[in-house]
Amino acid sequence: MRIPDTVKWWNDNEMVDLKDDKEYAAVAIVLCKNSLVIEKRSSTREDPWSGQFSLPGGHYSKEDSILRETAIRETLEETGIDLKRNAKYLGHFGPFVPRNRLNLEVHTYVFEIPEPVQLVPSGETEYLLWVQLSDLHKFDEENEKSFKINEGIVWGLTARIIQKFLELSDIDTK
Repeated sequence: MRIPDTVKWWNDNEMVDLKDDKEYAAVAIVLCKNSLVIEKRSSTREDPWSGQFSLPGGHYSKEDSILRETAIRETLEETGIDLKRNAKYLGHFGPFVPRNRLNLEVHTYVFEIPEPVQLVPSGETEYLLWVQLSDLHKFDEENEKSFKINEGIVWGLTARIIQKFLELSDIDTK
């Protein structure tokens, strides 16, 4: 299976009107062959998503001219993957709103790299994984879509983003 060069969710207008009364974040779906990068977040008291599986990403910084730059910067910091040099940008979709942070918009940016690279975890991540798309096993947990992987459960906002990506890309996992 290969992600098509042109997918139906491609959107040339990626400018997001950033409002002062909202918070913004960006995550990256980093694809390589039939896999994507998942991180297990470090356990800390300050992080509302502590210890959960997530996609590389984080909060928008004023140094980022657009949210795609947030996804690129955070991916480099958290995984060691330099998306500016090694990736093809495929598009974006969103926003998503976490159920525990209703004032936060999370936008998703999709990149593809030609070969798998060694993942280098930061202090924000307990560990990083290349997860085969075929190893994402869907199930419902209390009426919420989740994915079971060998290392545990991907749920919440991350599961909603992955589910939407799979739907938009016409990728079927069992």
